[in-house]
Amino acid sequence: MNEFELIERIFSQMQAKHAPLTGIEKGIGDDAAVMALPAGSRLVSCIDTLVQGRHFHADFAQVHKLAFEIGYKAVAVNVSDIAAMGATPHSILLALALPERLANHEWLTTFAKGLFHACQLFGVTLIGGDTTRSERLVLSVSAQGLLAAGTPAVYRSGAQVGDKVYVSGTLGDAAFALQHPDSAQGIELAHRLHMPTPRIALGAALAKTGATSMIDISDGLYQDLGHICQQSSVSMRIYLDQLPSSESLATVELSERLLCQLAGGDDYELAFTLPAHIEPPVTNMPITCIGEVVALADSIATDAKSPHRSRLELFYQNQPVTPTQSAPFSTWPNLTGYQHFTG
Repeated sequence: MNEFELIERIFSQMQAKHAPLTGIEKGIGDDAAVMALPAGSRLVSCIDTLVQGRHFHADFAQVHKLAFEIGYKAVAVNVSDIAAMGATPHSILLALALPERLANHEWLTTFAKGLFHACQLFGVTLIGGDTTRSERLVLSVSAQGLLAAGTPAVYRSGAQVGDKVYVSGTLGDAAFALQHPDSAQGIELAHRLHMPTPRIALGAALAKTGATSMIDISDGLYQDLGHICQQSSVSMRIYLDQLPSSESLATVELSERLLCQLAGGDDYELAFTLPAHIEPPVTNMPITCIGEVVALADSIATDAKSPHRSRLELFYQNQPVTPTQSAPFSTWPNLTGYQHFTG
């Protein structure tokens, strides 16, 4: 049995244990999947690629160790994008570029268990995919979600001056775990890095509540909120002393904690804006107001070289944080977040 026959056998056996969602006329086993969409609903699609050595460890020993988590996270990060649009996840496609040393029953079975565990948790079905040989592991997952008739999608471009800025959950745990993998605290927080929880119910509730913009925090809060500012032609004031921390991360030295929260990424929490008169939905997780949307400063809005430039204004203890007044940082930090094309 070659590795491709092995992949087909393992995935077909596990797929058989999970009943497909209503509306999937043809899933795994043909040239393409066929879905029947509910009347009036709209299809929401996204794709995300995870590359060994960039999105997870280059060391094959670590890839072996984290097979379950890699399978899980490949689904979770895409589901998070669907949630950030206010949609309900529906199905996924998987493209797997597999090194020969991973094409064995043990690794593939553990990886598939993680992937199908995430599918079951988040209510999605694997409906097809592709496999090929590669020198390193590369995973591409395409996810589909549905917006019911009458439910608006929430875009990055709708933030309005006067809106409040919120985040779900806590920030910075995943970044700390990535930077300190062998410390006791890093090990304690590793689950936030390897097995994030996409906020599906919250995203759907926000679409109905009247959220004006939304994004999932994958590349770092500062960078991701900057995308909303850019596309909405606004600025934001963010109060660093309001950023929510887990109990564990709250014990970390202040400037390191804030840097993890602002630029670390991999949180997969939702950042969103709501009109000031609308309260966020009641959930079983913390939802924290961290700032407000403000108008672009005249000097920025009229910048001839960058007419669409936007920015975030940071405050700590009601004082602005700037390159020349950087407290609580000793010097102005690099806040650009995760860069996919550097290095």
